[in-house]
Amino acid sequence: MSSMPRAVARRIMKRAAKGERALVVVIKNGKPSRVFGFEEYQNRKRLTKELRPWEGRKRGKSPDPLGAVKGTVIAPIRREQMYE
Repeated sequence: MSSMPRAVARRIMKRAAKGERALVVVIKNGKPSRVFGFEEYQNRKRLTKELRPWEGRKRGKSPDPLGAVKGTVIAPIRREQMYE
């Protein structure tokens, strides 16, 4: 693991100066990124399970980026009509 980012080290030192005995350091992409107190982290985990934020997120309408949907051909098109 590479060296710890300065901002994370600073947050750890601030919390230690306040007298917190247990900390949780979240690692993202192989680097420490966030610092929580243990009780704060437990409350965050509990709230996430209760509120379920993923249920309110929008679902993708169509996997096609142009928004094409399945349907039937109403009338066939001739080659001459395609280039008009």
